[in-house]
Amino acid sequence: MTTIADVAKLAGVSVATVSRTLHGSTRVDPRTRERVLAAAAELHYVASPTATSLASGRTNVVAVVAPMMSRWFFASIVTTIEQALREHGYHTLLIVLGDRPGQEQERLQPEMFVKRVDGILWLNVATTPEETALLERLALPMVCVGAAIDGAPTVLIDDRQAARLAVEHLLGLGHRDIAYLGTAVESTAHMSTPAARVEAFRDSLRAAGLPVHEEWVLDIDWTAAAAAAAIEPVLRGIPRPSAVLAASDEMAIGVLGTARRLGLRVPEDLSVIGIDDHTFAGVLGLSTVRQDVPAQGRAAVTMLLEAMNAEDLDGDPVSRIELATSLVPRDTTAPPP
Repeated sequence: MTTIADVAKLAGVSVATVSRTLHGSTRVDPRTRERVLAAAAELHYVASPTATSLASGRTNVVAVVAPMMSRWFFASIVTTIEQALREHGYHTLLIVLGDRPGQEQERLQPEMFVKRVDGILWLNVATTPEETALLERLALPMVCVGAAIDGAPTVLIDDRQAARLAVEHLLGLGHRDIAYLGTAVESTAHMSTPAARVEAFRDSLRAAGLPVHEEWVLDIDWTAAAAAAAIEPVLRGIPRPSAVLAASDEMAIGVLGTARRLGLRVPEDLSVIGIDDHTFAGVLGLSTVRQDVPAQGRAAVTMLLEAMNAEDLDGDPVSRIELATSLVPRDTTAPPP
């Protein structure tokens, strides 16, 4: 039976180096990694997960905690994270806290993590004081995406800046009567993004000396269907907005559907802009503010691997990465009628 020592001998490295390589350490020289992997493949060596866990105290599993999976952002970033972790020999334990309509958000419990995972990726979930205390007691390596937790490395975009870019685009076109979809309702209250974006919307209008039409600032679930239903009375009203900013492209797509059904031309009668650059945004010609979701996932995995292999690092790991957003004007925005 082939052992890890056999792999080390064939590759000409130490057993520890083989172990680090097979555990996905980012601090193994690429040429050494190739030799180790080639030797393991030649000898058909497959480490026993149970034996590896007992010997190293590791599980080779990472917990990915998300508020929901029914939104494009979370589905996209979890897919990227799972693929990146698998490339480094790790499996994913997905913990979804709030995707059950009509039920309270699930609370974190120690048994979700203890002796089950080596690290945690925390995806835009705002914690309660009790959850923060639990995470501190667990003392597991952790990286946050979006909502930051004190002391944890974080990957994020500036959500306020993303909303400002959208508002400034509409103002630059001449719009003054702007509706907004996507403030924090119960289903999104455990996410940090909704509050940041709507605050930036209000601040941007006030900075331009314009009123905020609060009757056009809508508390809705972040879905196309909810947006389509909520915007209808606003677009039927007199006066009505000349433009709509949706806090996500999914909601913006719902607005486009309702506008078409009411006979409003986009962008001649109504401009619509979203945030995200959803897969469908380019197909539909939707103006948006782009965030690079896969890049956020890959950066978070890299930071977590560094934290889990801190003994291999020279110096302190990176504690914060802020990725840029950018305006993508397409066919759904134009000067007001």
